[in-house]
Amino acid sequence: MRVLVVWEPILPTDWRPPSGSALARIPDPRARQFWDPTHLVAQALREAAKQNPHQPRLDCCTQKGFYWDDAILYAPRQRWEDEPASAFWNGPVYRIIPNLEKSFTGQTNVLISPSQR
Repeated sequence: MRVLVVWEPILPTDWRPPSGSALARIPDPRARQFWDPTHLVAQALREAAKQNPHQPRLDCCTQKGFYWDDAILYAPRQRWEDEPASAFWNGPVYRIIPNLEKSFTGQTNVLISPSQR
């Protein structure tokens, strides 16, 4: 399993990378956390969602035209260059954990993009 956590500036207080206390919210050693100040990942997600009609539609979580505070689950061996449809994509993270866990059964790669709060 791989977990990528992408922090990006969305809220007015998000003018710098997350602090150690924010990063500590995700203590799992399998998680890799990144600061994306120019929203490169969010832009790639928006394009992938546009180009893939089978992509699950989100209930929430766009601001300034960017996806944020979402959990995204991909099937094993999916690659970004393949523009795969996700097995699960929704948010906000704190509300969708039970549904994400249900979708996780049998899957091994997950991308999580939480908001910085």
